[in-house]
Amino acid sequence: MFNPIREAFRNIFKEKGMFVSSLISLTIVFVLLDMFIFGIFNINDIKSKMENSNQAIVYVRTMTENEIGAFQGKLLQTNGIKTIKYNSKESALELLEQELNVDLSEEENPLLDSFYIYVDRKVNADTLKEELLKNTEIVELDMRAEEINRMNRFGDRLDQLLLFGGIGSLLFVIILISNITGFGVKIRRTEIRDLVANGVSGVKIKLAFLLEGLLLVGLSATLGFYVFYRLQKFLIGGLTMLNSSIVSGISGKEFLLMYLFSLILGFIITFYLNFIGLHSYYKRKKNKNGNGKKVETEVVENNERDNIINAKNTYVSEINGTRNSNQQNKDNEG
Repeated sequence: MFNPIREAFRNIFKEKGMFVSSLISLTIVFVLLDMFIFGIFNINDIKSKMENSNQAIVYVRTMTENEIGAFQGKLLQTNGIKTIKYNSKESALELLEQELNVDLSEEENPLLDSFYIYVDRKVNADTLKEELLKNTEIVELDMRAEEINRMNRFGDRLDQLLLFGGIGSLLFVIILISNITGFGVKIRRTEIRDLVANGVSGVKIKLAFLLEGLLLVGLSATLGFYVFYRLQKFLIGGLTMLNSSIVSGISGKEFLLMYLFSLILGFIITFYLNFIGLHSYYKRKKNKNGNGKKVETEVVENNERDNIINAKNTYVSEINGTRNSNQQNKDNEG
């Protein structure tokens, strides 16, 4: 009796060489996929740092607490402002004392109350600057509009890179995984047809190939993730020694998401190729039995077997004809 689980493991041990080569190839593919996801996390980190650096400092006249709250609400309603942080002149003086390592408590505080304004990346900084200067509460505005606009344009390019690079890389990885996992199905078409001819149901055959493919992908994704983890630790360590912050590490949650994404993507492709795609080797036909009921039988879709049999019969007929002709010639000569 055909057992899909037993058959899956039997095929793995039977074709150890092909399984190992597929395992190595898929491991390399998953390492590339993990590196791509790692790049996405780092690009998003760069974008976050850019957005946090897109800030302006608004210095205001001395106001009461109620006036400060009202003005803060007014600023938040301005288009292009994400968040605001209030900084009193007393806090600013304490920070200045720490930086200069001096005591200025006995001196009159010459500083002003201020608001740190974090600008949305989609806004035009020049337009926002003009809008802010309309407020009479503002004494001075420290806003590098040109630099903010330049950073915003760079952020837009990063978005395009993520979009097109992400789609292209994902398609590339999907094609590689599909070719590697689908190769095992293609080279075993004869085995599949023999199983069908022996009366094994298509569902059981598909299930055996699916289990084999899932095991291959699961091992490859796990090995690929481990190799990537070691590589990124080496990379982060080297950049730390160089005092570079271009590439940063990622959190444990992001590592888990990365591994699950690779695993689920591989499982989806494997399911399609080994369960749904395998259906291309079959064609359902509805026949009627003696009682007139419809039954479903699975037969081989193509006529390769019939072609082989016909070619064989033709070849045998030609050989027999040649032999008969030679025998007649000998008889005539005799």
